[in-house]
Amino acid sequence: MAITNIGSVTVRGASQNVSIMYRNPLYVADKLFPIIDGVLKQSKVAKYVKGPWFRDEAEIRAPMGAAVIGEFRLATENLDPINYAFAAGVSEEELAASKEPGALPYKPEADALELIAEKLDLKREVRTSAVLHATNWGGAGAGGADAEGHWGDGTAANDTFLADIVAGRDSILSNTGMLPNTLFLSWPAWSKLQVAPALLALMNPTGLGASALVQIPTLASLIGVNEIIVGMAVKNTDEETVADTSFTSVNIWGTTSSETKGVGFLYYKPATPDLKTASAGYQYRLKKENGAGRISTTWAVPARHGVMYDSEEDVDIAAVGIDLGYMWKDTATT
Repeated sequence: MAITNIGSVTVRGASQNVSIMYRNPLYVADKLFPIIDGVLKQSKVAKYVKGPWFRDEAEIRAPMGAAVIGEFRLATENLDPINYAFAAGVSEEELAASKEPGALPYKPEADALELIAEKLDLKREVRTSAVLHATNWGGAGAGGADAEGHWGDGTAANDTFLADIVAGRDSILSNTGMLPNTLFLSWPAWSKLQVAPALLALMNPTGLGASALVQIPTLASLIGVNEIIVGMAVKNTDEETVADTSFTSVNIWGTTSSETKGVGFLYYKPATPDLKTASAGYQYRLKKENGAGRISTTWAVPARHGVMYDSEEDVDIAAVGIDLGYMWKDTATT
């Protein structure tokens, strides 16, 4: 007799070299504001007052005369790293089951630590975005100057991107004597600029394909910056449930009710943090007992027949040079 339903006698095995996971492929907080590891709890950072270094005070000195006397001033800013942590547990049953022949290809202990690291990275992204949006960069007001949706406008003549960048650049130069070297764009802002008629006309693509879109290196050269950073990480705002299948996505680099309107931030950051070096922002991270900025702990929970894992870090995210940045909101739409 022929078997009509082969599935009824087939025993499916677990594929050992393929699994599926969703998560943010890239976090950019550390690229936006350089991170300084190894600070002490409640430290201070020295900050030279800007004015004396730009004041034209040297004068001709008469024979036997005294030179004009000037002075500089040194201020300090407090560093207050805040502790953030996350924990996850693995049961003895889950650990044993993962080692059974033919089990699904996952490692509960390693996966728990990976989840914890992801949570801390996600939180730093959220906190850096909050600092970015709450700061009055370059006197444009918290949240930035209103671009009124004209970056990448479908009508090239109405596109204000290049004019806005020039205005922001000149403002930073006027206030600090320095030229900005980095542009940050939220995904909605970059997505629209990729197909901006005004930019495409300048770059004159010769055919369809990837090169027909505005490219980051080309745009960076056009506006005179070393780097363009695109923030596209999202977070799930739904509360955890038993099934935990719900997912409401929010763009981390937007603001409440304005997640898709577009953000641009032109600013200066140093290649390497150092003495007497200016920067729009920094992240200060406390050194843990292991000498690193992040530490993990493991402990058994006999009463629950499981093992707990957690990781923690102490980070202060600060806008330390508000005159070294210029920000725009509503770049893609109003």
